[in-house]
Amino acid sequence: MVRVCICKNRGRGMKKAGMLLVGVIALISLEGCMTDRGEQLTKIRGSEQEMSDQIMQEIAEALDAGDADALKDVFSKPALKEAEDLNQQIADLMDFYQGKMVSYEGDASSSTSNHYGDKITEFTGYYQLITTEETYRVGYDHKPVDDENPEEIGLRRLELVTEDVYQEQVEDHGYYDWEYYENSPGVYMQGE
Repeated sequence: MVRVCICKNRGRGMKKAGMLLVGVIALISLEGCMTDRGEQLTKIRGSEQEMSDQIMQEIAEALDAGDADALKDVFSKPALKEAEDLNQQIADLMDFYQGKMVSYEGDASSSTSNHYGDKITEFTGYYQLITTEETYRVGYDHKPVDDENPEEIGLRRLELVTEDVYQEQVEDHGYYDWEYYENSPGVYMQGE
């Protein structure tokens, strides 16, 4: 004779364990998706240092070529509208810039925010740009990512300063007071 024992609680326990296991597997899968998405965004957009260097590279290449249109293309649409006579500012910068790029070194501080899933990243870049004729310090304000308002993507402000002027102010005040930082969109420069 075979005895069958039916335990009501035993079935519920197995059911709960099964649901818990499914939940754990789902969480692990979601974490994998989130990690994959983050890795995909990094591959698409690059690391922040790579993105910052790319912005500097675009600026330097436009200056080297004396290509005002290429430099203007780096600016965001709102900056193009808000800047006072940007064409003249860029023409003046092209005259100010001497030589061809030898190297640059620097980085950008960044801030990133999410607004209902839309990512916004802003860079404030600081570089030393060495050309065949001069050494410059470069400061810029650039928004490389704006999922909410894509027209905001691009450069807003750019400043080039000769190394001599930069070092003189650092020696006098202990820091360099970037002109572009608190001003309207556009191009700024200082030199002797």
